[in-house]
Amino acid sequence: MKKSNTGTEIKVGIFVLIALALLTYMSLKLGEESITTKKTYPVEAIFDDVSGLVEGARVEMAGVEIGRVADISLADNGKARVRMNIYEGVKIAKDAVAMVRTKGVLGDRYVEIRQGKSPEYIPPGGMIARTVSPVDLDEILAEVGPALQDIRHITATLREVLASDTGKKNLREMIANLSKAAAAFKQVGDMLVQGKGTLGKLLTDETLYKRLDSLSINMNEASINLNKIFKKLNSNQGTLGRLINDEELYNEIKTAFKNISHATSTLDELIQRVEKGEGTLGKLLSDDELYENLSQTVASLRKITEKIEKGEGTLGKLINDDELYFEAKKTLQSVNQAASGVQEQMPVTILGTIGGLVLQ
Repeated sequence: MKKSNTGTEIKVGIFVLIALALLTYMSLKLGEESITTKKTYPVEAIFDDVSGLVEGARVEMAGVEIGRVADISLADNGKARVRMNIYEGVKIAKDAVAMVRTKGVLGDRYVEIRQGKSPEYIPPGGMIARTVSPVDLDEILAEVGPALQDIRHITATLREVLASDTGKKNLREMIANLSKAAAAFKQVGDMLVQGKGTLGKLLTDETLYKRLDSLSINMNEASINLNKIFKKLNSNQGTLGRLINDEELYNEIKTAFKNISHATSTLDELIQRVEKGEGTLGKLLSDDELYENLSQTVASLRKITEKIEKGEGTLGKLINDDELYFEAKKTLQSVNQAASGVQEQMPVTILGTIGGLVLQ
């Protein structure tokens, strides 16, 4: 009997051990704990609030578990410090964002890490700089409560307004006006579809579209030509391009303007001297006596020319008397004949003179 009881107890013990092992395994699976340990490295993050987050909570990236929450403590600045163990092989960018999220119906909290785009990664023991804390349901209700009260007041006011005869009448008129406005909009739409009016023609007239298209083409060609002109100007081509970019020409023009300015100042000085009566021109303009002398001289010259035209005096007769001209012409002919005779007799005279000297 004793041996039978001992065998039964052993069997019961083995069964209990198997049941405990199965219960432990199921507990680990339900708690999402891994039986085998993985190598990890620590990473920290500072949150304003981590209500509901517990140690051992999952750390996920894109829905995939990458670690576990190892420790939650209070930082020196009054915020929550969360230390996470991240599985080796998982790299977190320096600009990644850590957020406390809620999963499931029961509202289990976990940490979600959204990967960044930085080529640099957080080293072991590093800090995730960007974090987002969860929104508390009490805070949401506290903010939504006043809004709900305002909505309740508004609906009560509308109920009071619409319940009165005046409110009902105004509502009917408003509905009628909306109906008329809808009909007017429909009429305008029909006119646009039919191509009536300026806007309708803009929408339906293909000729106008072609004109606009050709206008755009012309504008494109004009812009191309302007670009060519600007390129020529930039490359010092043409007169304007040289005027814009040639510094030497600029200096020459600058010098010319200086010379013009100097000449203008000199002319001003000359005009001032003339106005003061200095110099010959100044005296001519300001000296009345010289003016009178010139006037008298001109008058005398006019009298002399009048006498000459009338044939008075020797010069007048020489100019106007034809007979005197012919006599002078005859006299000149006689003189010419006498001179030619003298020239013919001159050799004979010279020879006679020489012969006489020889005979003596």
